[in-house]
Amino acid sequence: METVDISYSNDRFDQWRLGKAGGSISFTKDGLPVFRFENKDQYERYLKLNACRKREEGVE
Repeated sequence: METVDISYSNDRFDQWRLGKAGGSISFTKDGLPVFRFENKDQYERYLKLNACRKREEGVE
């Protein structure tokens, strides 16, 4: 399987989602930080966890 890389975020909630989904912070060849997922399933779980933010903010 191919890894999925997305832009790094300083947001603590995004970093929490990254950990819960099984992803990690990695670096590009240029030394830039990225969120890395070992597979698409981890990335999809990361996206689904965003629903927790909406509930926290009171938006359904």
